Amino acid sequence: MQALLGKPAVAPSTQYRTTLNRTNEFFRSMPTPLRILITDDERPARYAMRKALKCPDYEIAEAENGQAAIEFLQNNSVDLVFLDLSMPVLGGRGTLEQLGPLTQSTEIIVVTADDSVSSAVDCIRLGAADYITKPYEIEQVRAIARRAAKRVSLEHRLQHLQLQLDEKQAFGALVGVSQPMRDLFFQMQRAAKAPIDILIRGETGTGKELIAREIHRLSSRAGGPFVAVNTAAIAESLAESELFGHVRGAFTGAEADRKGVFEQANGGTLFLDEIGDMPPPAQTKILRALQERTVQPVGSTKSIKVDVRVITATHQDLEQAITDHGFRQDLYYRIKGVELHVPPLRKRREDIILLANFFLDRIADKLPTPPRFDTRAVDQMLAYAWPGNVRELEHAISAAAAMTTDGLIRAGDLPMSRSTDESTQDAFAEYLDLPLTEAKNQLIESFEQLAIARALRHHAGNVSAAARQLGIHRQSLQQKITQLGIRVERS
Repeated sequence: MQALLGKPAVAPSTQYRTTLNRTNEFFRSMPTPLRILITDDERPARYAMRKALKCPDYEIAEAENGQAAIEFLQNNSVDLVFLDLSMPVLGGRGTLEQLGPLTQSTEIIVVTADDSVSSAVDCIRLGAADYITKPYEIEQVRAIARRAAKRVSLEHRLQHLQLQLDEKQAFGALVGVSQPMRDLFFQMQRAAKAPIDILIRGETGTGKELIAREIHRLSSRAGGPFVAVNTAAIAESLAESELFGHVRGAFTGAEADRKGVFEQANGGTLFLDEIGDMPPPAQTKILRALQERTVQPVGSTKSIKVDVRVITATHQDLEQAITDHGFRQDLYYRIKGVELHVPPLRKRREDIILLANFFLDRIADKLPTPPRFDTRAVDQMLAYAWPGNVRELEHAISAAAAMTTDGLIRAGDLPMSRSTDESTQDAFAEYLDLPLTEAKNQLIESFEQLAIARALRHHAGNVSAAARQLGIHRQSLQQKITQLGIRVERS
């Protein structure tokens, strides 16, 4: 995992420029109206669809057959194509076969008669995004256009964000232009130059080790070693040997002297990952080394001075662990020099598609067709909570790209789409047997109750502050509190 997780596949600047060039080369100018091409051999059918799609934000062109559509696409940029399946001069299927790379940034909707659905599905395998059947509902066509307009807007926004990925903001192998990531980059720069230990806190999968590597790279110790160790994975019986080393003959199997991780990192940076999961006996052993910067190998009577900067990381609530007697308080204060908090992916949604494209760029050369996302896949990624953070996103993109046969990654190709459907159904299970209106009212009331209670807790019972956060008047909030029976606890 290398975009907020792991080493970059190529030099950082090259990787970012590759992403910048490939992601949205179709959209290099300022935002323009949605560009639509209606392809149908029947003039009345083209007129009816043009009338249905009439909107000042759309530019609509027409083609009377597939060959005319291909010629138009060769010379014009188009966002959305409605392609009739049955035409006397090069039908929809033949058109798709000839288009190839011309439609990399174009969404194609096949229009078919009811008895040609199987052929339409075959067209999807050739690169069409979807199909509609005749006679279609006007609102159905308009909804497709609105969705395409949303995609184009998103791609322009992504283009703007990518243009901001200069070396200062990119931070080596770290990807992000959202405000939480910019704040983190700024804090990393300052922390790297300070001669003090660092504690990195964040959920699993957010890229804490990569952040530690970047801090090491930016520090005065960059010429020294960077040694990373997962402290939770150290066996209790081997903790001393792993941390401090041993001399030959210290125990059965110790056939030669061995340096521990503190000595290995001498002159550089030692990264102790998952320190919140370190067994208590190992916590005791490591405390003295952190305090005195000396280690004593197992079986030796001599202490060795080490010059090492220590960066620790955890996803655990250390304060609660201290209360529960699972983590030493003195060790906590020893490692808590500068604290950096890594935002979860759900708190930096501006970076989701940027990261997704970064991961696609990394594997594009290994696939027969350069992959890309369709509109619904983008919506799916933006709507998902990503509990596994960047690590989960990378695995999802890799799996989807590996399974696609035509280079187009659809929502159903993303592995989290199935779990999302299941969790959504579970969340709404108690409402599914109710009449629709009643279920809707209960859902709204449950959401309001949850949102208001959360805002009140966040502001320690201050109704005015909670109202400002929720974007409603204080009087309206007070009425809701009374109506929903919410208890206001002030601290």
